[in-house]
Amino acid sequence: MKMYFLNFGVLTAEEGWFFEGGACATLEQPSPEHKFLRIQMEGILIDHPTEGLIIYEVGPAPNYKELWPKEVYSVFPITEYTDENRLDNILQKVGYKIDDVSAIILGHLHLDHAGGLEFFRGKDIPIYVHEEELKYAFYAVATKQDFGAYIPHYLDFGFNWRPVHENEVELFKDITLYHIPGHTPGTMAMRVDLKDTGSWIFISDLAFYKDNYELVKPQGWLIRDMNSWFKSVRKVKALEKVHSAKVIPGHDPNVFAHFKHAPEYYS
Repeated sequence: MKMYFLNFGVLTAEEGWFFEGGACATLEQPSPEHKFLRIQMEGILIDHPTEGLIIYEVGPAPNYKELWPKEVYSVFPITEYTDENRLDNILQKVGYKIDDVSAIILGHLHLDHAGGLEFFRGKDIPIYVHEEELKYAFYAVATKQDFGAYIPHYLDFGFNWRPVHENEVELFKDITLYHIPGHTPGTMAMRVDLKDTGSWIFISDLAFYKDNYELVKPQGWLIRDMNSWFKSVRKVKALEKVHSAKVIPGHDPNVFAHFKHAPEYYS
């Protein structure tokens, strides 16, 4: 089994979205410095011996400038994105094409993780997402109660949605999914067990940066359930210990840079 890191580009946003208290005014510092952080958009491609090509996270839509609401793009601009970051071109570099993909797993349904479903319109590829996330995302867009992080273009009845109901399930051999709510109601982690490099746990946006996870620094304005977030962090830390796993946060550019990227792979 081969596993590839996929580079979908970089967006930039205010620190307060990602760390609790970021750029918060205090009595001693009433006008704090506003820091803008680089947010690596990434995915994982698995060449599975029996199940074919599986993708975890599909990145943003290639035509995101047309599809993202203006007010959303103003807050979360994509600042690094070229043709090399398009999912179809990344697959081509590895020797595959969109039609070769046999399954998609989504850590959650925010626009920078699921917008790339645009590449799969008209195809019957199963898209695995947690039941709680699927319900919440469609409701959020329909009622506009959490509109912006979720947008309508990819929340489409035409896709082959496959809800995951369990808190833990081995979806395919050596690929296990875990429900880790907090960032969103249905965030899912994926554990991949490789022969040569051992176990890897990809935690989507439970942690944007390694400090969110390793130092247990809660995320900022993007968190949806603080109590569930702490429970999920403890859950992943237990899994990390049991499986001697490498834990990969959802958006840390320094962590991402440490690993090989497609077309290089891990096995």
